Amino acid sequence: MRVVRTITVKLHDLKLNLFVRKELDTERALFLSELIEAGVKMADNIKVTKDFVVVDGRHRYEGYDLNKVTEIEVDVVDIDNEVDLISEAYRANIGGSKPPTAEDTDHTVELLLERKQSISAIGKLLALPNSMARKYVSEVKSRLNRARMMAAVEAVVHGGLTAAQSAEKFEVELDKLKEQLSGTRKRHKANKHGVEELQRKLTFNYKSLASSNASYMRKILDKFDDGDMLAEQVGEVICHIESLQKKQTRAIADWRRRFEAKCAEKSGKPAEESAA
Repeated sequence: MRVVRTITVKLHDLKLNLFVRKELDTERALFLSELIEAGVKMADNIKVTKDFVVVDGRHRYEGYDLNKVTEIEVDVVDIDNEVDLISEAYRANIGGSKPPTAEDTDHTVELLLERKQSISAIGKLLALPNSMARKYVSEVKSRLNRARMMAAVEAVVHGGLTAAQSAEKFEVELDKLKEQLSGTRKRHKANKHGVEELQRKLTFNYKSLASSNASYMRKILDKFDDGDMLAEQVGEVICHIESLQKKQTRAIADWRRRFEAKCAEKSGKPAEESAA
């Protein structure tokens, strides 16, 4: 990656709409946040395109954001198109302190397949042997085919399309779509409240966790009152709970940005604000 120049920018002007990792590592983001809070200067600047899309430095961004840093230095790199952007973002992670996982590679291959890249091109772009590129492409294509079929089913069941229209739109075989629809319609009535049921389960889980934490804190405060715990120890426990809550908050925010980026991509509109 050739650095064109180094400039100072507002942190929230950076565009985080590229994801070459499957998910945000909240442990790493919080670790970097602690280093920044302690005054440690990051060894490398975040790298961005001329349009301020982050190429390398997703977790550093989180670390700065957690510390409410408003301005940072970034390296502007010479990248002209989206495929090269994905390639360079992935390659930047290979030699980093947190190399890409198999899931990260799988996810990046999917991005490149969506941009009509061939197996050989993907191998070159990601510096993968042909055999590995072929394996990843085969697995991702199989998963994407299933996703297209589910989207085609959804378009018929809820979107008002005919089976033929949906098969053409999502590029799936009409006979297989009809077969899938036959089973889906039988299950549809029973599953129509699936979202509400999921929300109920999530609410139950969160209430259960909140209740458990409250119980722990009551016991800890009782021990403090009885002289069995020091104020410093109680403070450590509270700080630990706050740290866990921060991780959860950052993870949820990251999933929302990923969802918004996917929606923007499907609609063909640029995401106004998301994360890489």
